[in-house]
Amino acid sequence: MASLLQFCPADARCTGDSAGDVMATSWQPTTLVQCISVKPWLTYPGCDEPGGCHDLTLGRIYEMLGVEANGSFYRILDDSGDDFLYPASHFKAV
Repeated sequence: MASLLQFCPADARCTGDSAGDVMATSWQPTTLVQCISVKPWLTYPGCDEPGGCHDLTLGRIYEMLGVEANGSFYRILDDSGDDFLYPASHFKAV
């Protein structure tokens, strides 16, 4: 006998049928932001090249993974495939 797939809200308790437990899934929305500046923002003494935005593409839409430092920085999954902190002023919500 085939079992049915059952979806339950994240805040509800799901019970399985007699064949076994049913797996509950939850979904979280993704926040997307568009890069509006690639102006270097990170400088330190002795550095010839200011940095901080090497792995961003102007106009590209990125996935924002989190907000940090009271909203001053966004954790962005950038062109390198890794997540880094970038100034919130470099992005606009899509």
